[in-house]
Amino acid sequence: MDTPVSPAAAIITPELDRRPARPPDHLAESRALVALMKALKAPDASILHELAETALRLCHAGSAGISLASEHEGPHMARWRACAGRWSPFLRDTIPRGITPDPAAPLLIRHPELHADDAREGAPALHEALLVPFEVAGQRIGTVWVVHHEPAHAFDREDVRLLQDLGDVAALAFQAIEQQQQLRDALDRQIAGSHLLQSVSVGLISEDDIGPLYAQILEAAMTIMRAQFASLQRVDRNGELQLLASSGFHPESARYWQVITMESASSCAQTLRERDRFFIADAEEAAELVGAGNLAEYRRSGIRAMQSTPLISRKGKLVGVISTHWREPYALVDSDLRLFDVLARETADLIERTNAEAALREADRRKDEFLAVLGHELRNPLAPLSTGIELLQRAGRDPALTDSIHAMMKRQLVHLTRLVDDLLDLSRITTGKIELRREPIDLRVVIEAAVELTRPLMEQRGHCLTVEHHDTLLPVHGDLERLTQVVANLLGNAAKYMESGGRITLRSAAEGEQAVLRVSDTGFGIPADRIDEVFEMFSQVPEHRERRGGGGLGIGLALSRRLVELHGGTLKATSPGAGHGSEFVVRLPLGIVAPSAKRDAGIRKAAAAPRRVLIVDDNVDAALSLQAALELDGHVVDVAHDGPSSLGLLEHGEPEVLLLDIGLPLMDGYQLARRIRERPGGDGLLLVAITGWGQAGDRERARQAGFDVHMTKPISLDVLSATLERGKPV
Repeated sequence: MDTPVSPAAAIITPELDRRPARPPDHLAESRALVALMKALKAPDASILHELAETALRLCHAGSAGISLASEHEGPHMARWRACAGRWSPFLRDTIPRGITPDPAAPLLIRHPELHADDAREGAPALHEALLVPFEVAGQRIGTVWVVHHEPAHAFDREDVRLLQDLGDVAALAFQAIEQQQQLRDALDRQIAGSHLLQSVSVGLISEDDIGPLYAQILEAAMTIMRAQFASLQRVDRNGELQLLASSGFHPESARYWQVITMESASSCAQTLRERDRFFIADAEEAAELVGAGNLAEYRRSGIRAMQSTPLISRKGKLVGVISTHWREPYALVDSDLRLFDVLARETADLIERTNAEAALREADRRKDEFLAVLGHELRNPLAPLSTGIELLQRAGRDPALTDSIHAMMKRQLVHLTRLVDDLLDLSRITTGKIELRREPIDLRVVIEAAVELTRPLMEQRGHCLTVEHHDTLLPVHGDLERLTQVVANLLGNAAKYMESGGRITLRSAAEGEQAVLRVSDTGFGIPADRIDEVFEMFSQVPEHRERRGGGGLGIGLALSRRLVELHGGTLKATSPGAGHGSEFVVRLPLGIVAPSAKRDAGIRKAAAAPRRVLIVDDNVDAALSLQAALELDGHVVDVAHDGPSSLGLLEHGEPEVLLLDIGLPLMDGYQLARRIRERPGGDGLLLVAITGWGQAGDRERARQAGFDVHMTKPISLDVLSATLERGKPV
């Protein structure tokens, strides 16, 4: 015989706190709320039925329903006004209120049948019921309930939260049903708001519809809050509020509110500072507005009360503020705020999405602009190189003309190589694969190398460069090549963005525990609102581009800042404004004194003894030009254009050195190197990889394949000559 269960023992509400709550499904909840708001326009039974169905779906229950007090049928009676799920066939006009004991808080019951006097013959068995009351004007008037019929299911705190939200809607529905005429204006506000919530939540608004959508948001806000004015603002990149749309304001006031700073006394500025709703019931009595210019603007538009609500994205970021204003002193109504907060949440989602789309469009614009500039920059050196080749064919035996053409072609080739290097560095930084070869160096050595690199540009542009060194060493622990690249970039930028005959000053000094380098110029200057923008990838100041006619990839300063940061330093820019020059400041941690204050700037050409060389490269022009250069130095050179043919040459010749490309047809350079090492006498050959792949992983792969040396194209003939002179490493 089963042990009887007392009604008190059947109440197990405390178990809710011990049960894990499932994650909320905000999308399903938002769609359900939109559907419920739409249903408010339907007959009374429809909205209550929709509420029951919604509770059934959101709580994954077996049955759900709405019960309302039925005092005219007795103080202990409740009317089931809606029922969904497995109990729906047993809907009755009235039942004893034992099943809905009118609790003051949510109630979880294990054996609900102990709380009901009536028996529902043929009804599905009960396992667990959750009941949540709702109120109107402080009076409990009904209950939203859900039931599980199988022991395998249990309710949790998420179900309580959902039923509490649905209870709020049920309270609105009760008011609509019982006081339809009195609350018709409130229903109209909710209907208007629900239409907007539906359109925003579905997310089908195109970019062209953003303006009208903002107006629709403001109209819904004023309808919900019974306000005469509204405004919508977005947080801009400076942390200020930018006006997106407004309604009802005097035209002069609308212009006054275009940008709101953090220091403003307005309600929206208070919300910006506190990230919370701010309300002023009467502007004429608000202490925070006394003596503020904002009060005059409120009076100009006829505003007496205002509230501002923060727009918080789902990532917790403040993206904007939505405000409503009234002509008369006003008291906020909680029921209005509940629906208004739903509107605010959907509006925050919209602004976050439009911000993301704007960022994508800006990135796409910069990419297209970058590709156009890249084409322009690549054609610049290619044009004189092409012309130089034709001139060399016509130059005859004029040594002076030939020398000048060679010098010009070398300059353009250096420029082209730097463009390619910048693009490679961009890829390395983007993927986090940039490498630093750090050692103790004197920053003055870096400066001297950078000055030497940029001297031709300075002379070409007719600029005056002044270098003011610190009296003592400026030791830093850094990569000489990379830091030289940074300083040369700053000097080159100063030279490019300045009219001919300008002045550039480079100063270095120790400040505290930092080595500081300042590059100042008398050039075009930088507008105040674009100081940070110059360090963004693919970014160029429009004023610079217009005055200089384009040019530059827009990645140099971004690369320089990242390289400085990798050294533990900073790179910042200042400028009094357009037309007043600029200054770039590099700060690096001071290190130990370098063992040598000087370092060879390059490798002198070695007088290599003649070698027997085999070049293997599928690029015919590259192979033949390298062959010609080596033969001029007295080497004996053979050429092959794939792996198998090079192995055939090895059978009939005795090369000492093999210069192998990696990207070969039929058999790549790694495979070829292994085959050569496996041959008799292969260990004694000098294998040099000459390739466009220059990452650390590429060099390691070459070493494992058997290469002695790894060179990245375009190679230096001086470096190659020195390698041939050294021969096979011991």
